[in-house]
Amino acid sequence: MLRSPAEGQFWQVDHIQPVFSGGGQCSLDNLQTLCTACHRERTAKQAKERSQMKRRSLATKYGCDITKFFVKM
Repeated sequence: MLRSPAEGQFWQVDHIQPVFSGGGQCSLDNLQTLCTACHRERTAKQAKERSQMKRRSLATKYGCDITKFFVKM
């Protein structure tokens, strides 16, 4: 990006409240401008949070009690 800059590579629009947590409306109140590097960092952090939320949701849905997998002898 810095070695061969091109138009549109330095600034990106970001949702203040992430789309995955209800911030999908594109009103200007929920948008902010971030540099590309900061936007990448924020997006990666949110992807990790989203993944953790999904895992917790699946654990709750299917139960996390592993005792049913043990056979009593």
